[in-house]
Parts: sequence; C-alpha cells; structure tokens
Amino acid sequence: MVPTHSLPGVLAILSLLFATHSLAASNAAGLRLAKVATDKVYFTYNEEPLLSFGGGSDFIFYAAPDAYDYQRWADWAAQHGINHIRAYPPLSWKHIEKLTQENGGSLSNVLFPYLQTQPGSRQFDLTQFNQAYWERFRRQCQYLESKGIIIHLLMWNGWQLRDNGLDWQGHFFNPQNNINSFTNPLGGDPANRLKLYHCVVDRNRGLVKAQEAWFRKLIEVTHDLGNVYYDLVHEIAEHRGSWPETQAWIDAMAQQVRSRWAELVSNRPIILGMDAGGLAGFPRTSARRGEIPRAGSPVDWIFTRPYFDVLIYGKVHHVTNAKQWRKRYKKPYIPQESWDDNSIKWSYRVPAHRVHARKYFWKFMMAKCQQMDLYYKPRDRADNPPGAAHNYDPRGWSEFEEDALVLREFWDSFVDYPDLWFQGEVQSGPGDHQYVLSSKREAVAYCSSESGEKHVLYESRNLELRGLALADADYQVEVVRPSVGAVETRTVSVKNGAVDIPLPSFTDDIAVHFRGVRP
Repeated sequence: MVPTHSLPGVLAILSLLFATHSLAASNAAGLRLAKVATDKVYFTYNEEPLLSFGGGSDFIFYAAPDAYDYQRWADWAAQHGINHIRAYPPLSWKHIEKLTQENGGSLSNVLFPYLQTQPGSRQFDLTQFNQAYWERFRRQCQYLESKGIIIHLLMWNGWQLRDNGLDWQGHFFNPQNNINSFTNPLGGDPANRLKLYHCVVDRNRGLVKAQEAWFRKLIEVTHDLGNVYYDLVHEIAEHRGSWPETQAWIDAMAQQVRSRWAELVSNRPIILGMDAGGLAGFPRTSARRGEIPRAGSPVDWIFTRPYFDVLIYGKVHHVTNAKQWRKRYKKPYIPQESWDDNSIKWSYRVPAHRVHARKYFWKFMMAKCQQMDLYYKPRDRADNPPGAAHNYDPRGWSEFEEDALVLREFWDSFVDYPDLWFQGEVQSGPGDHQYVLSSKREAVAYCSSESGEKHVLYESRNLELRGLALADADYQVEVVRPSVGAVETRTVSVKNGAVDIPLPSFTDDIAVHFRGVRP
C-alpha cells in the first residue's frame, strides 16, 4: 500500500508518464504520408487513409471568440462530415482590428502575435512574441484536433504586402509599426517591402532572424498536435521581388521549419509544401488542362524541392493536372481554394453553389486529392447572411452540408484506397465528366454534368466500364446519388475488367462503388 503522504508525488509521476505516453502516441499517429516517393503517395490520419475536405474561416487565428466563434464552426463541421480548414496567422494589426469590428467583437479583446512596446501603442517589438496570443492560437488548434479537423496552416501570407490601407499599412514588418531598425530597408518605395524576401542575400541578419523565429514559433506551438500540415508561403507569386533572391529566402526558411521540427519530433515526419499558384511555369498565369510545369521554371523549382513533401497550387485546378503532376513529381496534389476548371471559385457562402461545390469535391476525390478546401468567403455580397461577415452560424445556410455527409459516408466505405488507381474507363455512359478508380478488389466510378452546370437531367441508361483492375469475380455494387446517398444495391459479375451497370435516371451526378462479395 502507498503511504498517504506519498500520493501527491505518485500522482504527479503518473500524470507525467501519462502525458509523455499521450505525446508519444500523438507523434506516432496523426497526419502522415504513406508510399512516399512513389506516384501512389497518400495521406493517412491515425494510420488510416484520410479524406480531408471542407471550409471554415481562414481568419480563425485573427479574432477572439466574440468576433469569430470558431467552436461553433468546428462543431457544425464535425457534425456534417467536414474535417478541413485552411487558415493563416495574421501579419497585419489593422486587419485584426477591422475583422473584429466588422464581426461584433470588442477591440479590448484583440491579441497580436508580437508584444507592443506600450499597451495600445500599435508599435511592436519583432524580437518579442506575445505569449497570450500564441496560447490562444494553440487552444484553437487543439479544439480543431479534438473535432478531427485537419489544418492546412499557411505560415506566411504574401497578400498582406498589398497597398490597400489595411495590409502593408498594418503589417508588423512595416518599419512604421515596429521599433526594430532591421526593418528600415522595407520602408519608403513600395518595391522596398519585397526585400522581405531578399534579406538572406542582402545579409540583413536581424530581418532574417526575425522571420526565422516566426516560422520556428509556428512549429513550436503545433508540432505535437498531429492534425496540422504546413504551407510555407501563401500567394507569394503576386507579391515578390527578384526570383533568385526569393529562392535563397525560401531555402533558408524551409530549412528553419524542418530543423525545428526535427529538434522537437523524432518519430513523425513533417508535411510541408508551398503554394506555387501564379508563379511562372506555363504560357499563362494558370495552368491549362494537361499542362506540365516547364522544367526549371519557378513552379517546377518549388515542386522539385526535396524539403517540400506536397504539391500545393492555388489557381485553377484540372483533374488531368492533378493526376499528371502527381505522377511526375511523386508527391500528392493539393488543390488550394475551390478554384474549378471553369475559373470559378465555389463557396459555401453562396447557397446557389451547392451543386457545384459537391461536384468539385467528388471529382477531385476521384483524382486522388485528399486535402481540399471549399472557398468560404462571400463571392456575391447579395448572398451574404445577415449580420457579421464571418461570425455567423453556418448551420443550415447551404444544403451542401447534407451533401458533405453523403461524401463522408461514401469515403468511409472504401476498403482498398491505397491501391485504387487510374485504371479503367467509361466506354459508354452519362455525363460530361467521367472518372474511374480501381484496384484488384475495389472500384469506383463517378459521372457528372459539366463544371458550372446544374439541374441537368440524365435518363436511365447503362454504364459500361472497361479496363478495370478488378479480378474476375462477383461484386456488390452500390449506386449512389451524391445529393441523397445510396439508392440501389445489386450484385454483378466482372470479367476481364469489363462490366455493364444499369443506372437509374439522375440529376447532375451519380457514382457506383464495387466491393467484393464474400463467398
């Protein structure tokens, strides 16, 4: 029996052991890549294949709960099969204040990543982090983790160099907003602010160290959570200077991210990428269907960096590119922002986008994309919900939330995702978009109307599939309407990779799922 006076010490030891075990378990599981360095590389979460999709405020880390109730959004998302957000920490104090005021929050509750020299001065010391901000940041990440929500963390957002009275004017690295002399070269001519990315070549050691500290801080507060992957810079293409100088900066900052991770985590690799959208690599700003980045171009340079594990692209997305780039670079493709192949971004904030958003997620799931965010920002002011632009209850705003449940149930029914591949084709069947994945024991086909179209009625007809990887056998086939769920189940025989499936009439899209029948 343990003496009573020893219980506090024993309990403390047990608590420490439990915490250590929990941390080790989190590090050992969490978000990972499997089949790395092959064209079949895929995401896992807690050792299971992962489909992470959804939307949510990319300003979650800007505001206090009175200005953005992130828990309400996270709870809603988790209840509807949605498990993904794309978000960035703030780089402009003015943007924080504007978001707070527009969403019913109090300026007395705002927190900034850096300490002010005096309360309310809006003068910051870039060598001193504000611990209160980073504690709140971590609590937010932890809450999302508790709901099974994956965070695509945009570590640095390039668009906050914009000249709009809000972003650069409130930027912590604008010399007008801090007491650090190493930011002085960034002032004056608007072109000077781009020296943020030249500081490594310019040997501005103070500026380099301050930015390195920012990236290291983000790793320090998230490394043990298991639900975060990292995007070094978001939208650098529109706001950068000389590319050779910028390359040196990317090398240096990526090295800081990876080295700090290695110091803190020994048994789980980091997942790091960088948005290459808009960088030179194609005849136009955005890649066209079937285009491979030009060898040696900035896009190709980003995609070939050994310290980047994923392909992040923030412009127009094509299924063909998602497949071809995966095969070329042997990294998974992440279509950042729901920018469809018809150059429209679909949004949860526009109820009329329901069908388009649903079809977007389904077709890129069929392209073996596992991390997809729905653009949540208002694209049409007339369609905004009443009241605050961000601090509102998303429940019931768009019927897409019901479609999300169907997609989640469909994904959860997969039995052989790691081996599903682009094998098989629709020889004859409905739809303008037709996609097939198959393995020796499972197959999926999806047919839909063209991007941007909806309420397209298809009469009942046969779906003729050829070239499937399925072994000759009997299979249970589930016919699914992505708007409502499964509508039919039948048993069919597959021989020589061929099968014909009678489809009912449907509107806009339909899917079929083959699974083996037990003898």
